[in-house]
Amino acid sequence: MAILPGGRLSWNALLCKVNGSEAEEFAKAGAKPSAKILEEMNFVETWLKGIGAKAVKPASELYIRHAGNITGVVDPLYGSQMLLGGTPNWSALGTFGYHFDVRGGIEGLGNRASENGIKSVSFSKPIFNIGIQHAQIKTVPNLAVVSPGSGFQGFASSAGRIVEFNAGVGQALGIAAITALLSGRNLSNVSNSEVRKVLLSTKQLPRVYGYANNNEAKKLKNFESLLVLV
Repeated sequence: MAILPGGRLSWNALLCKVNGSEAEEFAKAGAKPSAKILEEMNFVETWLKGIGAKAVKPASELYIRHAGNITGVVDPLYGSQMLLGGTPNWSALGTFGYHFDVRGGIEGLGNRASENGIKSVSFSKPIFNIGIQHAQIKTVPNLAVVSPGSGFQGFASSAGRIVEFNAGVGQALGIAAITALLSGRNLSNVSNSEVRKVLLSTKQLPRVYGYANNNEAKKLKNFESLLVLV
């Protein structure tokens, strides 16, 4: 809930459950609310007006948490790799931490876990180092994707979708793009360590403190493998 000027409130709380195909269609259609979602908003509007709101304006655009990921990147990033600390310290471009956030659930995930003798699909919060290779595309020259749709695999997108993480990746890719232009190379051929050197020389390298949780990483890697994700 955010308090805005003019006595207005912004309420960020309405979750709409959709499957993967529906999420992809929303993404292709400009993230516009469907008739079904707008119909649900009518009930919310009635409720808010019932407790004092004078006017209620539904969001014109949806936040789509996940609608698929690109392939063909330099190095896909898995949830288990995040739990191992992410990019190695010597080439890391910063550090980020966030829970594997799958609020609302993933249909069928619990059943698949139970079938394979796994009692829980909750894993520790990863504290992992930032790199750019999960965003650099090998198959299309000079293209990178910085978003929840980057080259995440397994559980990784549930932590890697966060804006603050992607801001760090985006900054690093900007440096990589300049490096590629100045050296006459493809963007995908610029390494993490090259970007790190620039950050070090300009005294802009953030603190690096990625943490390896080996036991949790092993459990998640096993689970991702069972889901045919690794």
